[in-house]
This record gives sequence, C-alpha cells and structure tokens, in this order.
Amino acid sequence: MKKMKKIILSAGLFLAAAALAGAQNMYDAIYFSQNNYFGTARSMALGNAVTALGGDLGSVGINPAGSAVAPYGQFVITPGLTISSVNSSYSSVGETSFAMPGELTTGRMNIPSVGASFNFDTGNRYGVKTVTFAILCNQTNNYNFSAEGFGNNARTSKLAEFAEAATAGNYPEYLLEEYGSYSNTDIPWDILTAYQGGMFGSFGTDGVYAGVTEAISPDKSYCYVPGLLSQTSYLRKTGSKNDLILNIAMNISDQVYFGFNLGLPMARYRYSESFYEAAANPNAFPLEFEHGRTNFNRAAFNYRYLADVGGVYAKLGVIFRPVQGLRLGASFQTPTAYTISESWRYSTATWFGDSGSRNDDASSPEGEYSYYLRSPYIASFGAAFTFGKSGFISADYEIADYSVMRFRNIHDRGMNEDSFRVENWANKHFAGVSRSLRLGAEFRATPEWTLRVGYTRTTSPERWWTDSNGEVVTADSFANNFNDYFNRAKSLVTPHYYNDRTRTFSAGIGYSSPGSFFMDAAVRMTRYPTSVYAPYYDYASCDSNGNLEVVEAPRYRNDYDLWSAALTLGWRF
Repeated sequence: MKKMKKIILSAGLFLAAAALAGAQNMYDAIYFSQNNYFGTARSMALGNAVTALGGDLGSVGINPAGSAVAPYGQFVITPGLTISSVNSSYSSVGETSFAMPGELTTGRMNIPSVGASFNFDTGNRYGVKTVTFAILCNQTNNYNFSAEGFGNNARTSKLAEFAEAATAGNYPEYLLEEYGSYSNTDIPWDILTAYQGGMFGSFGTDGVYAGVTEAISPDKSYCYVPGLLSQTSYLRKTGSKNDLILNIAMNISDQVYFGFNLGLPMARYRYSESFYEAAANPNAFPLEFEHGRTNFNRAAFNYRYLADVGGVYAKLGVIFRPVQGLRLGASFQTPTAYTISESWRYSTATWFGDSGSRNDDASSPEGEYSYYLRSPYIASFGAAFTFGKSGFISADYEIADYSVMRFRNIHDRGMNEDSFRVENWANKHFAGVSRSLRLGAEFRATPEWTLRVGYTRTTSPERWWTDSNGEVVTADSFANNFNDYFNRAKSLVTPHYYNDRTRTFSAGIGYSSPGSFFMDAAVRMTRYPTSVYAPYYDYASCDSNGNLEVVEAPRYRNDYDLWSAALTLGWRF
C-alpha cells in the first residue's frame, strides 16, 4: 500500500459547502477540540509534564489536584509572545517539484495564564488538612498562523475551476446574476460571488461557462488556459482558546490530593484566505465582450471566517505520594459541550486591460450559523521522581478519543442528530485516539535559581481506511460517497492512522525570592506536521488542442513552527 499523504483543501471551500448544508466537518471539530497547553512559564518550560507535580497554577488545568499541593495561596500573571514562522513552497503540478520556500513570520502578544488560589488550613493533623479554592484562566491553544506562497502556472486557474463547477452544476445564468440566489438557491456562495465579480461567464449553450483566464476555441466547443498566470495564496489565522477554571482541591494527610475543576473554555478564531491570479502577459488572454474586446489582467478572491466558541466541562484529578520521592497523578476530563457561532463572507474582484470600465467586484452577504459540538474526553496519567531539594524528572501520558465527537443542530430537540448524520459518521470512523507523551526535568542550581527543560510529542487523531475494494478512503471521499457505505454497497475494512507528529521543545529558568515574590521565564518551539494545501479543486479541462483531461490544481506546502515565550510574575500569601 502506498503511504498516504494528507492534503488540506481550501478551508473556504470546505466551509462554504458545510454552511450551505447546515453542517460542519470532522476537521473543524478536531481543530476546535484540540489542546496545545500553555499555562504558566514553569509548566510550559517543563513541557506541561505536570500531572503528578502540582503546586503551580499552570498545572491545575491538567490536574485539578495540583492546587492543593502548595501549602500557600498565590497570585500569578503571565504575559507572553507567540511568533508564527511558516515556510511555504509552490508547485504547479500537484505534489511534485516544489519551488524554494519563502518564509513569513508574524508575532502576537497574549496572556497565557492569570489566576489566584486561596489555601485554608482546617487545623487537622490527619485527614483533610487544607482546602484550596482557585480561579484562573489558562490558554489551551493559540491560532497564530500566516503563510504566503506564490508561483507560475500555465495549466490551471481558479477562475477556470469556478467556471467548470458552474457548468457541472448546470446553474442557469439568470440565477447566477441574481443577488437573491444566495438565500433562494443551493448554488455555493463562492461560485455566485465569483460570477458576480466578473471571474467567469457563459459561452455557447446556456449553462456552459468559461473563466476570463481561458481562451475559447474557434468552434466554441472547448476552452483552455492560453498563457502563464502568476498565482499567490495568502492564509492567516488568529485567535486563541482559553479555559476559565473554577477549582476546589484538598490535601489529605500530605499523601493524597484530590481536585475538581469546572471548566469554561472560550475561543475566538479568525481565518482568512486570499488568492490572486495575474496574467504574466495580458495579451495572451484576449477577451471578447458584446461591446468590444479587452484582456484579462488580474483577479482576487477573498474569504473571511469568524467563530466564537464557548463550552463547559468537568474534570477530576488525584495526586498520590506512595513513598518518599515518588508522586503519581491522574485526571479525567469529561467531553466538552461546545456552542459554536460562525459568520463568513466572500468577496471577489477582477481587473481587465482597458480603461477600467469593465472591471468588476462583488461581495456575498454575511452568512451566520450556530451549532453544538461534543468534544473528546481526555485522560492524563503522570509520574514524578524528586531528588531531595536538587530537582525532579516527570513524565505524562495523555489520551483523547476524538471518535466520540458529535455535532448537533442547535434547533434539534433531544439528541436528534439526523441533520449531521454524514458528519457524525465521519467523526466516528475517521477520527480516532490522539496520544501525547510529555517529559520534564527541573534542576535547582542555587536556593533561588532553577533550570528547566521539557519535551512533548502528540500524534494526530485523523485516520484513513481501505475499503472492501482495496481502495483508499479518506474522510472527504467517505462523505462524498456516504450513501454507498450507508447502503452497504461498499464497506470500510481496515483503519490506518496518518503518521503525523506535533513536537514541542521547551526550556526555562525560575527565580524564588526569600519573600513572597517568584518569577519564571520560558521559551518553547512547537513544530507542526507539514501540510499541503490546494487553493481550489482539481477539475476537468482541455489543452489547446481540445484534449480533455483532469488537471491538478497547484499545491502549497507549509512547514509551520510556533515559537512561544512567557514570563510569569507571582506572589505567595
């Protein structure tokens, strides 16, 4: 079996189809559910291998029992900085012959952790010795990402793909012209906006279209891309996910610590994609309109998406000291009940080579949709070995089962999931278990100064299958051919996980004064799996001689690193 490689298609195209169908997809569910823990600088420096450690407010989001380990109250605030570094390379012929990459770097300030705990001594020598209450906000993901790639293409065009999709859909031109078609028809919004922005038009029989980047044969029987196009793709993501945590924990005889969290995750996620095409030589792209001739010059396609996410979950944790120097910890988080509210908009513009009178642009209405999502459960297990006052080593193992994710329409009653049947079947079969290994170590160099290092490796929960015919089935192809599997014309046989790994390397330093003040600093680098992005779909087209073929859209390969720095300022009381 040939090794599978993932292709991440345009999120704009995915979301357009999903919104019009009143549904989302597995990739959205995974993206909003995933955690990439930040917390305090101490927990970040230790690779967040803190399930068995506790004592630090950054650990409370991972194990609620952690707040009871410290015999004091504390207040911490952690300003931080994230820097996205993305190397993007372009190929006009699918996943081969990628050009030399170009790098785009963007930085953003944030506050990955702020909170306070309050410790109450019961006066008991045995049993429940202290009770701790805490309220804090820890960042669990950061979406900072910007990528830009560009290259030349003489075979395919996004404008031509729009035209082919409109032809395949047999959409009448009078419907493409009407603004009311956004709400009164099932025509995808990106196609409507492209047509109304002058990106393609009809030729020959009604319902047959060509992009303004294409030439039409003399007998009007086919069309093709006649020259070189410069293509640029720009992707941008911003926002973060943060958990507001209400915590209560107790210390039992300095040997067992129990804790409970009520978690209220909140996220705001912004996504935008822009795609530009420009004629290297406008004279190679002649166009004939009813009232004269001109040439294609350039075009721009833009998509904007915003999601506001809120949810609630419960989490239980325990830390146990069986012998001197050894700590064991475990925690369990229930699936999160999310409410997700989305809005999106498309815009297009096309420029021609004459005086500008034929230039055109269009914008879609703002789409809105809300739905419920049930996220995975999360279980963490940890062990830590301390070496007196010299330091410690710690290790965590965490699993999250994404196959339990379920969408539900916000207007459905009870647990009716019929409107998300395809998506929930895809979640069940194509999302699996993600596993994280976290390692951390701390060395006390002096009574005041401490050095820390950490490492995290997380596997992808996404899967693909081979079916009863021996063919490869991805989540997308399953959704597109769902009835074949639902009616048992085909069946899924063997699952396979993608060999994707997210790796994080971290280091830090800590200072503890003789008084109440302490300070920690950390820096870390998260290396995400390489992704391959297609700005539009492969489509059927002709060459200049009229030979029909399925042509591949260009690919952009993105290598993404996220650098993070944090400084925690804290006071004990």
